[in-house]
Amino acid sequence: MWKRLFIMLAALDLLAVIAGLIVWNGLPKSGNTTAPTVPVPANAPTVQVDIGADAINAYLAYAIAHDPEVGRVLDSGSVQFGNTWVCDFAVKVLDHALPMQFVVTPIVQNGNLILHVDSAQLSFLPIPRAMVLSVLERAPLPNWIQIDGSSQNIALNFTNRPPKPFAIRVVQYSPTEQKLSLDLAIPPQTLSHQAP
Repeated sequence: MWKRLFIMLAALDLLAVIAGLIVWNGLPKSGNTTAPTVPVPANAPTVQVDIGADAINAYLAYAIAHDPEVGRVLDSGSVQFGNTWVCDFAVKVLDHALPMQFVVTPIVQNGNLILHVDSAQLSFLPIPRAMVLSVLERAPLPNWIQIDGSSQNIALNFTNRPPKPFAIRVVQYSPTEQKLSLDLAIPPQTLSHQAP
């Protein structure tokens, strides 16, 4: 008797999950559109910067502590560079921090950074990449961040990002040195607004 009840309960749970996914996929996607490329004058001062995972982790810690929007979603976060990037986050859900891990392959393309999602885990359980990207597609992201569920990519279109206070262009990623090289260009208008 208990085996039948267990099977019926499991079937009801499965139906609830399927119904939830149908409702979730019926929700509208984020209304972000590709922003027009903002030109940076050719005479803008440019600096090349090489950053490692430590710099990104320091920025993540700062953003979680000081940006209420980020702190509302994340409890902690870190990135490990290698041939692939291992991104560990503690996502806040109902006053609990759930561990989430993404493994992404970084691809530099035309000054932008494409993160191909290789795998995702929630509380050490694998979750389908399509589900993760479906959630991200509905998130209120800046216009220069695009989610492509069909190719399982997260595109960080730095060349479409407003150049305030500076423009960013990704030069390369070196897995051997574990450094991301960026060109930072400071438009003359920014410098003139900073002058006393």
